Amino acid sequence: RTALISAIFQKSLTLSNAARKESTVGEIVNLMAVDAQRFMDLVTYLNMLWSAPLQISLAIYFLWQILGPSVLSGLAVMIILIPVNGVIANKAKNLQIKQMKNKDERVKLMNEILNGIKVLKLYAWEPSFEQQVLKIRNKEVHVLKQAAYLNAGTSFIWSCAPFMVSLCFLLTFPLRIFQWIAIKFCLKFAT
Repeated sequence: RTALISAIFQKSLTLSNAARKESTVGEIVNLMAVDAQRFMDLVTYLNMLWSAPLQISLAIYFLWQILGPSVLSGLAVMIILIPVNGVIANKAKNLQIKQMKNKDERVKLMNEILNGIKVLKLYAWEPSFEQQVLKIRNKEVHVLKQAAYLNAGTSFIWSCAPFMVSLCFLLTFPLRIFQWIAIKFCLKFAT
């Protein structure tokens, strides 16, 4: 992460005038803060690509030996949670994009205010610029609230997932036993 931030910083120092017009200070700060952190998080999640399927298949294999076909009900719950996770991740991505746009807009406005503070004070434009900054901050707070609710929902779903899987196992396993007893009972009276 530090190497990536250093590379972005060095590149930002050597930008041409044309490139400086295209990218704002807020975009560069976002690259150094948020995107570098995402890149670092990606590295830890890359191991999940191979370890998660292995863990799930081993768990299903060992549970199949103990519970038999009842394992399929728990597997169904895990499969149902995959699209739910996809929808939540898509919404989180959209909220992150909105948040970055709002942050860029706010940093750009604050940069303009700080660069033109003498003129701003001379013409007493503080209240109008304050309203503009507060408007952008309110947008940011709204997006952050949505992201917090989404994160809370995600945490709840993934905290409940093991319980839901176990509950499905425990609800379907007795059905298998009752089916086995019914078959034995029918065979006993049939002979």
